[in-house]
Amino acid sequence: MFVVIFFLLGLCFGFAVRLPYALFAFAVPIALALAASDRSGSAIVIGFVVTGIGVLVGLAMAARANEQHA
Repeated sequence: MFVVIFFLLGLCFGFAVRLPYALFAFAVPIALALAASDRSGSAIVIGFVVTGIGVLVGLAMAARANEQHA
């Protein structure tokens, strides 16, 4: 379930704001990893990867939307 949440988080940040501000999406996985009592390394890595994929997809969608309006 957390994978979907992280993907949507990255997607929203990537679509709504441009780089470098889209990288603020990584603050959420970092904060959750620091606050978690069970710091599973694989879950943290998966969270970062999925968030990164979401940011890239969001940026691609935003570029495509700008291209269609121009």
